[in-house]
Amino acid sequence: MEQEQNRAPETPPAGAPAELPFGEPLLICPGLYRVRVPLPHNPLQALNSYIVLGDETTTIIDVGFNHPACEKALDKALESLGRTWDTVEIVLTHSHPDHTGNLDRIYRDGMRVYANLHSFKEVENLMQMQANVFGPLLRKAATPQQSGLVFRKGKHRLHISAELLPLTCKPDLIYLHEGDVLRAGSFSFEVIETPGHDPWHICLYEPDRKLMIIGDHVLERITPSVSSWFPAYNALEEFLESLGKMYSYDVDLVLPAHGTPYTGLRERVMFLIAHHGERLQELYDLVAAGHDDIVSISSHAKWRYDGRSTRSSSRWARRWPTSCTSCAKARSSKPSAATSTVSSCRSAAAAIEGSITCASI
Repeated sequence: MEQEQNRAPETPPAGAPAELPFGEPLLICPGLYRVRVPLPHNPLQALNSYIVLGDETTTIIDVGFNHPACEKALDKALESLGRTWDTVEIVLTHSHPDHTGNLDRIYRDGMRVYANLHSFKEVENLMQMQANVFGPLLRKAATPQQSGLVFRKGKHRLHISAELLPLTCKPDLIYLHEGDVLRAGSFSFEVIETPGHDPWHICLYEPDRKLMIIGDHVLERITPSVSSWFPAYNALEEFLESLGKMYSYDVDLVLPAHGTPYTGLRERVMFLIAHHGERLQELYDLVAAGHDDIVSISSHAKWRYDGRSTRSSSRWARRWPTSCTSCAKARSSKPSAATSTVSSCRSAAAAIEGSITCASI
């Protein structure tokens, strides 16, 4: 899920190009199509599934929620392309249910499913461990009057979206790891492990066509959520390292899981690294000034969430700032610039982690 997940859906201004109807395949290049799959009751509104046509196979990359509307969209896409489910194989960029949940509806016996997972049990185990950490904190802090909380059989329970619910269907998986080549139709995708947003996130790079199916790793207008309940696991460090890996790939077209395809991957990566660096530096300065607990730090941070900003036409039209100093330097520099910036962010993150106490949580 992304950091703007709780914001109201944007309304495009007058004159903005109309979005592709759900379930209607859009040709990207011969043999590769983008299909918008609806995400009901979710501010992200849609997932981009990518369909690769082979002579005997139909490869679908990411499949949407366990929801009738998601199933209907993929049914419609296959029918439009003259394909049937018995030719389909599935590739998952990561474990989140807006990418995997529809497997509960579309999976057929014998269907090949590829992922950077050995088993969905890995996801279930992580969720259970997180619940064991999060549950006591919630019970300590929550009251029945707090928004978003429900009480069932006397126990606190966070009211969550379907994105966090596990799969019922748990098919056998074909494991993909760094450096593997996934062949689909006439395409040969290099598998790139990019943990951070999800421990099992991968991107798929096609060097001959210079395109990358990037999942949620680098989105055009928003940045994916990066979090962990375990202090020993630095998800942000992994995310920044994964961002740095992107700088070495020659990419003409980025195919994200949310939003529209875009260009300028290196520029976007350097902006995101700089963005996280600035946020980390602010947190570091607050800790150095004596704010050593979460409540104190968050209440003194300069940046604030303002849900109204997403409705402005200027934000809708803006891709990302191209005039910031860090991006300008990075565009003309060697890949080592990305590595240097990532290292700075990692150092700030480590310093902060060692200084903050959790007594006020």
